[in-house]
Amino acid sequence: MTRTQPRRYATGWFAAIPVAASISLCSVALSAQTAAARPARPGIPPSEADVDHAAPAGGLIVHPQFGGQILGYDIDPGGTEGLLSEYVDLPNGTVLAATETFDQSTGKIIKVVAQTQTQDDFVTLGVFGKLGLVLHQHAGQNRFPVLKPLDSNRFNARWTPPIMPGYRLWSISAGQGGANVAAIQSSDPNSEISSVFRSNLAQNSFGPQISLAPINSHGLFYQPLIALDTNTREAVLADSLGCPEPVCVTTIALVNLGTGNIRTFSAGLGIGGVDGLAVDPSTGIAVTTTLIDQGVEFYDLDNETGFEVQIPNAGNALQAGLDVAFDRPQKVFLVEQYSSTGNPNDPQPRVYVYDESGNVTDTITGLQRLPVSPSSVQLRRRRRINAGRLRAEDQGSFRWPKARPREGDGVRRPEGPAGANGGSARGMSSRVVCPQVKAGVGCSKRAILKNQGQSAGWIT
Repeated sequence: MTRTQPRRYATGWFAAIPVAASISLCSVALSAQTAAARPARPGIPPSEADVDHAAPAGGLIVHPQFGGQILGYDIDPGGTEGLLSEYVDLPNGTVLAATETFDQSTGKIIKVVAQTQTQDDFVTLGVFGKLGLVLHQHAGQNRFPVLKPLDSNRFNARWTPPIMPGYRLWSISAGQGGANVAAIQSSDPNSEISSVFRSNLAQNSFGPQISLAPINSHGLFYQPLIALDTNTREAVLADSLGCPEPVCVTTIALVNLGTGNIRTFSAGLGIGGVDGLAVDPSTGIAVTTTLIDQGVEFYDLDNETGFEVQIPNAGNALQAGLDVAFDRPQKVFLVEQYSSTGNPNDPQPRVYVYDESGNVTDTITGLQRLPVSPSSVQLRRRRRINAGRLRAEDQGSFRWPKARPREGDGVRRPEGPAGANGGSARGMSSRVVCPQVKAGVGCSKRAILKNQGQSAGWIT
């Protein structure tokens, strides 16, 4: 069976991609000293002495049980376990596919949760709260078994999203530390129709289907990136037609997951395909990355404004920003860069830490290699003061270097598709509280919801 390269379309990565057969956890030190040293000019990092932290050498290596290619991975940032899926092509033409849990401290596989030797696939979609969600493709059908909780180390529940005939689950948002998510299902490329819905994974409950047809134009918002704003209960979508012309800027859509109301805006930022998206629900700041101008864009969702900085070491498309992750305790965004050199033979990847003013406050170096396609940055918490970053690197293992001390936490944002109905996942590319709330005068919708104690989101 031939493994094809990821296929780039105007609106993102089409279906799931094996991110690599190895993943690395690198760490970052965020301290009062580095925060104080941040520059006044957005996008310009402080001195290398202040922010350039090399990833520690050595550390733990987590090998998939069968040495295969990894199809999705995640960790419980506040727990001790992680989850991965892998596949191995066998000489007889079948595929060994498996999902496994592993120990974050020792790097050892805890249990092979499921294993097949047919043409099936397993794809780890993420850890949401304490739940592990997996896509199982069997006989042309998609199923979504759940580890409830993750450390039960077994499939003991099922998520049953209302996927319409002829549609596929394109993407789900990060769990923001909980079980509430927003999801997109999309039709085949001939009709280019998508809809958004909400779900509580723990309860296997769902909100209404909200069609994106009113904002779909020439493929825009057919398969966008998605994040969840838990304060306003909105899905945040980002998309672009991906062309190099100045008119091909990023458009943001905010979809109310209860009423179905949709509003869009563009601040004229970000040329080229959108590769990353994350949201800080407490401030309403969203961050995206774009391919052609190698931009990192910061949007104020309440005021529908924004600004853009260029990623450090920009030069060509290999140096563009990829995935974006939001670290809630530190209130910073992490942006990965495939290459800081522009040389595919010596990429020297980076992960940049941005505050919400667009300043680079930390830089992670020493990574061996990242996937050229966006693949989510993972964060973990150790004893509440250490955090690390799980990262795809070489073939055949997770690299798990020792973490530097810091306070931290985070969630993954599994952007990109969750697999197509009837298709194989293998070989395809994957706010501030208002001090006065009298009738909401001078306050954003976000601040009003927060003051009314509604910031935790919904239970469907």
